[in-house]
Amino acid sequence: MKSVLIIEDNPLSMEMLAKIVNEIDPELQVYKAVNQNEAYALSMRITMDLFLIDIILDSTIPGDVSGMRFAGYIRGVERYKYTPMIFITALEDARLFAYSDMHCYYYLEKPYDAKKAFQVISEALKIPQAKDIPHAVYFRKDGIIFKRNVSEVVYIENVKTGQTVYFIDGRLKLQYKPTKVILEELNSDRFVQCSRYLIVNKDFIDVIDTVNRYIGLKNGYGQIEIGITFKKKFLEALRVG
Repeated sequence: MKSVLIIEDNPLSMEMLAKIVNEIDPELQVYKAVNQNEAYALSMRITMDLFLIDIILDSTIPGDVSGMRFAGYIRGVERYKYTPMIFITALEDARLFAYSDMHCYYYLEKPYDAKKAFQVISEALKIPQAKDIPHAVYFRKDGIIFKRNVSEVVYIENVKTGQTVYFIDGRLKLQYKPTKVILEELNSDRFVQCSRYLIVNKDFIDVIDTVNRYIGLKNGYGQIEIGITFKKKFLEALRVG
């Protein structure tokens, strides 16, 4: 399910944009922010698939372009380097800057046509995100390199006697490596460490029992523990990713 963040200080314009997004697909998650601080906090907590950004977020401040500043901040976040942005503006210079420096997908010039906005937003939502593109991970054993998609790795158990990678269709036993090294080699934000010995794929998490400290996995792959010293960090990682 995709998420859209609307950053707009005008309530009427905010509701109009939200209505258009809901008409495109009622299943889309719509989030709203009236200033750059709210927008940044939401973007760090929830991964967005599209930004609709009003460049002027405080018309009482002469020369305000805080929407543009937000775009600059968010482009500095790795997972948002290529996320589509649609700017809402009546400023010619800001429009040109948006294209050249912010890699803006499109701009809607106020007052914009609802049909045009519908078309532009629909097209932007079809752009594949980095998280939607199959990402391969590699495992080496006895000189043989095994290539698997992230979506095929359920979890990894790593103890001193060796690591076991649990796939959707089997398992692979490998030599021990420090868990930090394994995470670096996986190079994917889908994996998170949940205990001293365990790394889990977020996409396979079904139930989290914080009292009894266990994770119930989807599709009958069983349960794994949440380490007592990893509980807080694990839950924070889920909120961010």
